[in-house]
Amino acid sequence: MAVRVDETENGVVLLTLVGTGEKNNLDTEALLDLADTARALATRPGMRALVVAGQGDVFCGGRIGKKGLSRASDVAEDLNAILKVNSAFAALPVPTVLAVEGEAFGWGFGMSAQADYVVAAEDARFALPEMSHGMPPLIVLSYLFRFVSYKRGFELSLTSREISAADAERYGIVTQVVPHGAALAAALEVAAFIAAQDPMPIVLLRKFGREAAELSNPQLSEYAVSLMSVLLAERAQKPHG
Repeated sequence: MAVRVDETENGVVLLTLVGTGEKNNLDTEALLDLADTARALATRPGMRALVVAGQGDVFCGGRIGKKGLSRASDVAEDLNAILKVNSAFAALPVPTVLAVEGEAFGWGFGMSAQADYVVAAEDARFALPEMSHGMPPLIVLSYLFRFVSYKRGFELSLTSREISAADAERYGIVTQVVPHGAALAAALEVAAFIAAQDPMPIVLLRKFGREAAELSNPQLSEYAVSLMSVLLAERAQKPHG
């Protein structure tokens, strides 16, 4: 299992990402597991808020895609795991609060951008490293400009540079910065505040707010997958050496 689910007495559910290696990376199967878990949580009775954290001292160092795929259709199927996770979390009726310690790279950066509330440790780092591997982060770009300016998002994608939690807060990715090691406790505190409210106004606030901000564009995300799958497949077909 790529996730661990724990429930508190006040209706707050804690979802812990259980990836691989010291960077807590998630592979395709882990993402599919995460999507299934989020869909199941959407119908969980009594859930008022969802907190997502990484295991240990790292939120998520990014996605690990399947290797050796040379057909665009196979690459697209692999990338679609990301869209399934995004769709499942967008469909949740309750707010998602992230607790970010350590790295939030690649997919972890994208997850941070899409969450309703993000608490990050002051020494957390955020980055889109895809271009350092010759791949533009098009799926993230399909929604990133809802949060940051085009010029800033283009620069972050182009350079793959790491930014601090303070910069991520200034750019609109992070909501709150706390001391090292305090992200989870602070996120649970935010979730407890949410859970203590009348649930229906919270549901309406999240649903209407996200719709008004136009945070989801499935057609653009699918277009991103089609472009990336062709590029990756063509690259895999080229002889090496």
